[in-house]
Amino acid sequence: MLSVSGVLRDAAQLYQALFWRTLVMAALVFSIVCLAETVGPWPVVLLSMIGTSVVQGALVEAVELERERRSGSIASLLRAAWRRAGALFGVSLLTGIGVGIGLFLLVVPGLILFTRWSLAVPAVMLEGRSPRAAMRRSAELVKGHGWQVFAIFLTVTAGAFGTSFVLERLLAGPLGLWAALTLAATLTTPFAAHALNVVYYRIVDPGRPVLQA
Repeated sequence: MLSVSGVLRDAAQLYQALFWRTLVMAALVFSIVCLAETVGPWPVVLLSMIGTSVVQGALVEAVELERERRSGSIASLLRAAWRRAGALFGVSLLTGIGVGIGLFLLVVPGLILFTRWSLAVPAVMLEGRSPRAAMRRSAELVKGHGWQVFAIFLTVTAGAFGTSFVLERLLAGPLGLWAALTLAATLTTPFAAHALNVVYYRIVDPGRPVLQA
C-alpha cells in the first residue's frame, strides 16, 4: 500500500543507510555541475541534466544493491549509471520537455505528466528499458496510484526545494555560491530519488519490504 508517511519513512531509512556513499557520489558529480552553473550559459542546462540523470541512476543502483544485501563502490555505482546514461538522459529530456509544455499551458497537465513519468528512471535502470518504453512503463505502474504518487512527489519536491533554498541562502555567504549549490543538491537529491525508488518497489513488489530488517 502506498502512503505518504510510509514512503517517507522508508526513504529516510534508505537515506540513513546509504548516507555516506551517496553523499560522496552526489558531491563528486554536483561539484562539477554546480561549478558550471556559476559560470556558463545554455550548455549548463545540458550538463545539469546529464549530471542529475547519472546521479539518479546511480542512486537506483545503490538501493537495488542494498535490497539484495550486496555492496557496491562509488565507482561501480557511477559506472552502472553511465552505461545507461543515454537512456537516462533521454528520459530526462523527454519528460522535461513534456512537463515543461504542460506547465506552460495550464500547470495541471504538467503535474499529471510528471506524476505519470516519475518512475521512468527505475524502469531504465532496473528493467533495461529505452526512454519511451520506460515512460510508458512508469505510466502503467502509476495507474491506479496517481493521487498517492502525486502527494508523495509534491511532499518530497516541496521539502527538497525548501531545504535547498534555505541552505543556499545560509551558506552562499560563508562558503560561496558554488559550495552552497553543491551542498544543497548533494543533500537533497538522494532523498527525493529514494522516495521514488520506494514507490517503484512498493508497486512492483508489494509483498517484500524495501529494506530487510
